[in-house]
Amino acid sequence: MPELFNRGGKPLPEYKPSDAVLDALAAWKKALEEEERTRHAARKALADELKADTDLPYASVAAHPLVPWTEATLRIIGTEYGVPPRQPNKAKKQD
Repeated sequence: MPELFNRGGKPLPEYKPSDAVLDALAAWKKALEEEERTRHAARKALADELKADTDLPYASVAAHPLVPWTEATLRIIGTEYGVPPRQPNKAKKQD
């Protein structure tokens, strides 16, 4: 590891993290990897629902309190997963 210096040009002492710090950082890294995996799964699940119901507006999905993404982000997700475009002026058919 290259020697590091402070602003005054003096060498910094070498830092050796404790086992507690190493364990905490490893757990954090694992949590970040899990977050990434589950975020992608949530994005795909929403895209699948939008594919299944072509009358469902992105705005309706984005307005749900559990959905953490905006309508614009959902449109990006839709593009990534091949969601068909919505028909903006098409009224929902009523039975």
